[in-house]
Amino acid sequence: MPEVMNESFIQALLRVVSDEQSHRLAIDLDNGQTWLEIDRCATELDWVIIPVPAFFSIEQRTHMLELSGIDVVCCDQQMLPWWQAQGFQIVHCDNGQKARVFCLYRTAEHAPVIPEGTHKITFTSGTTGQPKGVCLSQAHLHTVGQSLAQAIDHLGLSRHISLLPYSVLLENMAVSYANQLAGLEVIALPLAEVGMTGSGQLNMTTMLDAICQHRADSMIMMPQMLKQLVMILDQHPRDLSFINFIAVGGAVCSAQLIEQAQSVGLPVFQGYGISECGSVICLDHQASAPGSVGRPLPHCQLEVAADGEILVQGPQHLGYLEAQQDTVTDPQVPFATGDIGHFDESGHLYISGRKKHLIINSFGRNILPDWIEGELLAIGGILQAIIYGEAEPFLTALCVTQMKQHELHQAISVLNQQLPDYAQLKAAVIVPPFTPSNGLLTASGKPVRSQIFNQHQPLLESIYATNTCPAKAHAI
Repeated sequence: MPEVMNESFIQALLRVVSDEQSHRLAIDLDNGQTWLEIDRCATELDWVIIPVPAFFSIEQRTHMLELSGIDVVCCDQQMLPWWQAQGFQIVHCDNGQKARVFCLYRTAEHAPVIPEGTHKITFTSGTTGQPKGVCLSQAHLHTVGQSLAQAIDHLGLSRHISLLPYSVLLENMAVSYANQLAGLEVIALPLAEVGMTGSGQLNMTTMLDAICQHRADSMIMMPQMLKQLVMILDQHPRDLSFINFIAVGGAVCSAQLIEQAQSVGLPVFQGYGISECGSVICLDHQASAPGSVGRPLPHCQLEVAADGEILVQGPQHLGYLEAQQDTVTDPQVPFATGDIGHFDESGHLYISGRKKHLIINSFGRNILPDWIEGELLAIGGILQAIIYGEAEPFLTALCVTQMKQHELHQAISVLNQQLPDYAQLKAAVIVPPFTPSNGLLTASGKPVRSQIFNQHQPLLESIYATNTCPAKAHAI
């Protein structure tokens, strides 16, 4: 049974911070019912909630603490010394069935100004520089939750198992808002019990066992998780007919991977969203257009600008922590997502890639790497892939793969036959996995391109210095 927070824990919190002001509470815990209970309690008290990503470095934690003005924290034994070193003192300890949970408090000497109405601050892991604190209102999150609950109502779901950390807004949105409104039971297990260990290490056998044990019919996965699930089911089929809904988000999922998942009986529904718009904007809840992220949910309207950028009209974030005045959002102005996409004749949205990821090669051709990366990820055995080639005469693929060098070479040769000449891959590099712990992957599954390129810069430079464009694979 999952741990349940004792009422005395809440009472202890209120005794220490008995004033009527809205405190800023950091939840620095593994997944579990305690996490969700603290979230519910803080919501009722009208406190500001700051989920702490487990993969944050000490530097990022310090940055988060300075920006947000946290004065109350709930954490586990592992992170207790760090919070105490920041001047927090233990006011209560709860001996849960899974792990001890500590409540700490310190008098805030300086509370940085945050946008009025802030209910939750979600820290984007950031693809460059320090993570940003996105300030969201309760009304905004509730509205998105209502849209999601309405979209999945026809599926008759009953049990949702959390496979992603609650510090990731996508999972937090599902369990704290959408599923609560839809009346789903939430299976909230420590991440290790669903196969997520360390930071980004996935044991799909453990995850499958947990899904089957709890007979969960609803879950959310990142594309790389779905990829591994499809691979293991190809080799070791299981009866997963009880699953009715696998939402895939966090990063663009290729149409080929969606079709592969459906071929092994997985009901996959791709979605799309960003933290600033409450995490979810679209959902292909009818699974009717493979490769599409579906139509916009009822709470927002979308349009595509002349340059292909997706603009969102509807509820959006209140601003960023420590934002300049000219960066504070205006709800009357459509939010520019930075994503490139297009609609089909039926109104389904397709994501092509990130505007800022656009590669302009040395011949002046514009290439969206997300497209080619999606094609690579559709190849069995390639788990992660990033394309490099800015201002270069050809493209290179950085691949995390189980393949041997010659197998990767053959697979890319086949793929190249389907690509126009300017988008063909002339070199491929086998690299170690991208994970949040090594700084090469965000919590939502997006690669940190600048860091990846920096880490492999010497090898990339050697490829472009010596390669005369044969299709070849390099192993490191």
